[in-house]
Amino acid sequence: MPSLKLALAHLAIAHKQPADNRDALLALLRKAGEQGAQLVAAPELAVSGYSFTDYRDMAPYAETADGPTLTAVANLCRTYGYFACIGLAERDAGTGILHNSAFVLGPDGDIVCRYRKINAEMRWACPGDPCQDNTFATPWGRIGILICSDSFHSLMPRVTALRGADLLVIVANWPPTGLDPLEIWRARAMENGFAVAACNRTGQDLIMDCRQAPSALFDTQGDLLLQQQRPTSSLFWGELPLTEEGRLSSGQRFERLATRRFADMHACYLNRSGIDDLTAFLQLPDPGQLHLRCHCLDTPRIPLESLSAPSPVADERAGSLHLLPLRQYGDAELSAVRRWCAASGHKAVLCRASAAGETLHWFDGADTWHAPNENGAVPFPSFDCGPARVCVLPGDALHHPEMVLSCAKQGADLVLVCSHRFDATIRLLGGARSIEQTAVAVCSPEGGGIWMPPEGHQRWQEVLAQPGESCHLLLDTARTRRKRFQDRIDFATLLRDGAMAGTP
Repeated sequence: MPSLKLALAHLAIAHKQPADNRDALLALLRKAGEQGAQLVAAPELAVSGYSFTDYRDMAPYAETADGPTLTAVANLCRTYGYFACIGLAERDAGTGILHNSAFVLGPDGDIVCRYRKINAEMRWACPGDPCQDNTFATPWGRIGILICSDSFHSLMPRVTALRGADLLVIVANWPPTGLDPLEIWRARAMENGFAVAACNRTGQDLIMDCRQAPSALFDTQGDLLLQQQRPTSSLFWGELPLTEEGRLSSGQRFERLATRRFADMHACYLNRSGIDDLTAFLQLPDPGQLHLRCHCLDTPRIPLESLSAPSPVADERAGSLHLLPLRQYGDAELSAVRRWCAASGHKAVLCRASAAGETLHWFDGADTWHAPNENGAVPFPSFDCGPARVCVLPGDALHHPEMVLSCAKQGADLVLVCSHRFDATIRLLGGARSIEQTAVAVCSPEGGGIWMPPEGHQRWQEVLAQPGESCHLLLDTARTRRKRFQDRIDFATLLRDGAMAGTP
């Protein structure tokens, strides 16, 4: 079976040493060509290093598109006939504006794509246009490119998939502390159905130690094909399988994007910047604390006595919300939960999920029991539970950041996901969805979890339960009201129904 041969130039980049960095970069690219690479990638800011205090500090190290680095790379592309993706500090020749950019040069040495980082460094870089096309055509299909933390924000990879990319190349400067980039890159492959090749750096910058930073390659299922790190400059190799026609596979991307639910995602375009108090703006319940209890029942009945047990988390003054999966429970069981909720003051969400779809029953604390309508359709609801605005979504929402982000922009403190299963994929995507600025909970007979959004550069908080167990979290909605969104997104592409470039 044919394959695409990739080389990742895992470069030790010295701060403010452009000549030395350029020589080391070109040596790796030359080696890649001699060993038959078809696509080569180098890290973010591969010649300048990363840590700069302001525009004046960076300006001497920024290059134009016809500067010495890309001129030399173009010669190597023509000599060896490969595509090269290089991260550089760019000075726009017409305006003098500085950008954190990635350039892609084709086998003829011409620039076939220039991408300017959108989540750009605030000290010196101008953000790129969210509508810039970050994809380019190759003999193997369309490939996209992003820079480092742009891959942290889920909608940028999603737009790249909608533009037709079946491989996402990430040029990065991501240190191995806090949030693990491997989890982010794997999640992006899973939720978009494309392969991900991430070329990170190594070495020590002015304030960052990247000697243990990983570079990696994932296939369209999110399976790890390559993970390596080394304290010195190295060339890492990976291969992606191609179809019999010599093309990157598009099937997983088509399948993933085809399951988007437009009615549940349009609110993701809303502008919430500059709003300090979402509580007042969206008329949310006053902030406070709520016990969230996820009961992963694997028995044929609902043990109401276990629901009444004290929570192991602190502050019993807070109210409680119970999340339970349903199996073959009849009206008597459901009525018993309804009576228990009314008598105890607790509230419960009960979900029946299967591979064929989800149905939902929930008790809203007002002596009202909600159930699917007579046609079986479920208008996935939102409701207030004590101090929390709660949204309920189907299991496939974990693969679609637009749906969870839409809930967050409508004030959700918590998104409950109805799933018929719980595995490593669900666990990772549950955490990744919390980046959309809301707590996330999944409960199934196979296990469950609760995830809180990450703070700063740290990993999300998670608590997990095995089948037959419960997990608990004290949700403080004062924290989940502090939302900060990345809104430099090509929403026209994201929300255009049928926007799936390359669909057969």
